[in-house]
Amino acid sequence: MEAQQPPPQSKSKYLFYGLTAVTVSSTLFLLPFIVTPALPRKLYGALPYQNTPSKHIKTALKLINNRIATKPPPNPTSLPPKKLKFVDLGSGAGEATILASFSNFDALGVEINPSLLLYSRAASVVSRSPCRFKSLNLINLPFQDYDVLFMFGVKPLIEQLKPKLISEVRIGGLVCLYRFKLTSTDEHFEVVGREGEVTIYERTSKIT
Repeated sequence: MEAQQPPPQSKSKYLFYGLTAVTVSSTLFLLPFIVTPALPRKLYGALPYQNTPSKHIKTALKLINNRIATKPPPNPTSLPPKKLKFVDLGSGAGEATILASFSNFDALGVEINPSLLLYSRAASVVSRSPCRFKSLNLINLPFQDYDVLFMFGVKPLIEQLKPKLISEVRIGGLVCLYRFKLTSTDEHFEVVGREGEVTIYERTSKIT
């Protein structure tokens, strides 16, 4: 007996469901990159999303690891050193945080935009990264708890965070900026690495 073919109406229904599923999944995937940057800034209390290109993230991690290899952080105990703590300030889609975790950092991404936070957590699961992501205003993050601070250098944000960087970054701590640079902080930070638009600063002095 020949198998019965589904009626044309059933085929149309399956095609409709399939197209709907593709449309919805594509929209969810693109949401953090298209929709949320266009929303009013007051809605999230954050700057519009701008991602750091992958090649610059890899450059930054190379410069950071070179500096650490040249001048390891102090280890006052005889215990084996723990993983250095890396934080991405405004982690966006999470790429820098995920790549840092694969460079043997204890990596945390801080992002206030809920859509980007959801996307980055999903990306970390897919990539099997041990990194973490947290929703938190950067002003409330204790910078002194981290060895490396990474940030897309958006000028208004840097100006707002500069006093906090000076007062909280630990001696020997590294600050990595892409595109923009710190200014008027010469007595507190020293440039220890630079390549293209990526600059690495080291905290060198205490506040007097």
